[in-house]
Amino acid sequence: MDAKEIFCPAPRYQARDCVLADGCGCRYEWVLSLPMLTNQLPNRRSVVAAGLLAAGLTLLAAAQPPAKSSPPIANQGSSRRPTPAIAANPNDWFEDVTRRAGLDFMHQFCHQRIANILLSNGSGGAVFDYDNDGLMDIYLLNWGPLEGVTSAPPGTKRQPNRLYRNRGDGTFEDRTRQTGLEGSGFASAATAGDFDNDGYNDLYIANVGRNLLYRNRGNGTFEDVTEKAGVGHAGTGLSAVFADIDNDGWLDLYVGNYLTYVPEKQSEQNPGAYPGPLAYQGEANVLYRNRGNGTFEDITRQAGLYAPGHRAMSVCAFDCDWDGDIDLYVSNDDTPNALWLNDGKGHFRETALQVGVAFNSIGEAPGSMNAAIGDANGDGLPDLFITRLGYGSLYLRTPQGFYDDRMWASGLGLLTQKYVAWGGAFLDFDNDADLDIFIANGDAFTLDGTVSLLLENQGPAKFTDASGKGGTFFKARINGRGNAILDYDNDGRLDVLLTALADRAVLLRNRCPLKHHWLKLQLEGTRSNRNGYGARVALTAGDLSLRAEALCPTGFLTQGDTRPHFGLGPRQTVDRLEIRWPSGQVQVLTNIASDQVLKVREPKP
Repeated sequence: MDAKEIFCPAPRYQARDCVLADGCGCRYEWVLSLPMLTNQLPNRRSVVAAGLLAAGLTLLAAAQPPAKSSPPIANQGSSRRPTPAIAANPNDWFEDVTRRAGLDFMHQFCHQRIANILLSNGSGGAVFDYDNDGLMDIYLLNWGPLEGVTSAPPGTKRQPNRLYRNRGDGTFEDRTRQTGLEGSGFASAATAGDFDNDGYNDLYIANVGRNLLYRNRGNGTFEDVTEKAGVGHAGTGLSAVFADIDNDGWLDLYVGNYLTYVPEKQSEQNPGAYPGPLAYQGEANVLYRNRGNGTFEDITRQAGLYAPGHRAMSVCAFDCDWDGDIDLYVSNDDTPNALWLNDGKGHFRETALQVGVAFNSIGEAPGSMNAAIGDANGDGLPDLFITRLGYGSLYLRTPQGFYDDRMWASGLGLLTQKYVAWGGAFLDFDNDADLDIFIANGDAFTLDGTVSLLLENQGPAKFTDASGKGGTFFKARINGRGNAILDYDNDGRLDVLLTALADRAVLLRNRCPLKHHWLKLQLEGTRSNRNGYGARVALTAGDLSLRAEALCPTGFLTQGDTRPHFGLGPRQTVDRLEIRWPSGQVQVLTNIASDQVLKVREPKP
């Protein structure tokens, strides 16, 4: 019996695209049946891996896709054929320009199916200007054969990470070999920042295995300074972020580690299915303090950040309480999320439970992949959007310093309930002065793809699905993972870079009719860190008041464009721009024309 939507025999869950024959052939787009809503939402992988389905059903049967659902892979050492682009319609807000732009990247999977927990995560990359020409370049990460994880045939060569230089004409050129950024190992995430304050952005790569730090020489090449710098931690790194945690003018480095993977471990409840994250020991994250001489020291324990029971999917750094120092938020898999508040004296205190961001509004700690930071309701306070298996959370910060999960009131609960959401990001795609959301969805258990989402903020913090207006790309079923927001053509309309598991990367050009104005800032610190990370910006344009923080904008596996972007709506002039630098210096600019990338240098004392 075929049905569009029926109740699966398994309790509490509703299955879509279900076929009942000799047994339950339910596939993977699980949603809670609202009348049966409990506080036991399955974790990200326990739907398949932890044996929660009743009546003796084996999840192995549920986890195996029909043979036709996953196109054959030519061999285990190379990815399958890329998901084809769908031609855009004239009125589409976003257009897939990947091929035209010259981005020919394909994620190397090195396996025939998602057979273990590490294979489900994928790889990301970073958007940064490596050659200081004012244009955002793109760096994409790759995997390779890894013993105990992949099953690539002997002799399979690792495909390199790829650096694409922005030519400024809408196209990119591959400069990987010339720059020395081929990378190595099983790469997960990247973050960029000028750790030595020489005026050029450097690059850090989190790997499953030894991490890598590349110093930008300033001549178009990079050198591996991992050992010299002392940041080659070997774990299961899924994320990293540059931030000046002590406001000494040097960027420090916080690395998020996932879990201690044991290849021999099998699911006790379901032989043949891979175990979920709680079957493995969590791995402590690491905080490296920049000494200012090209080296770092591990101060994790001294700073009070040692937490080996966490399973970090992503980390982000921002000034949560607006007290002038950088705090840290960690999105954990099947473990309560963590918010580490900085006391400004080199010590952090975990406060997620107290302020309301450890669990979601129904008391669960489902797998959280990503936290996006931004002011969703226009009150000037930093809010958090969390992607996870089903029911994305929107934590709105109150003036008292607490967070309120507005999952249902915002509309995000219903909009995201049937998806496994990985990368999520705020962006004002129409420059109307409020933040919209892009979500990269994907399947955690198979190589089948699913659609991404474009959610429009109808204000304040009320979201509707605008994917249909977004364009034909949002009909494409691709196994999305990371996404990064950027303005690669500097036209003031924010574009999207998406990475996918065992598939091609996608560049979406924003071609929304430019009816509104905008302002983008290119900050340069002098007393503060060169990137200006941590600077707080307050903008006034007529009746409009906006606040934002200059961040190293990390998401799931990715880093986006670091330049603060403001949509201004119909306003053509910014009356007042106040920048509070991490050094404490306050800079005020007035009467600024819109529709430009404004370079602002911190005044020297």
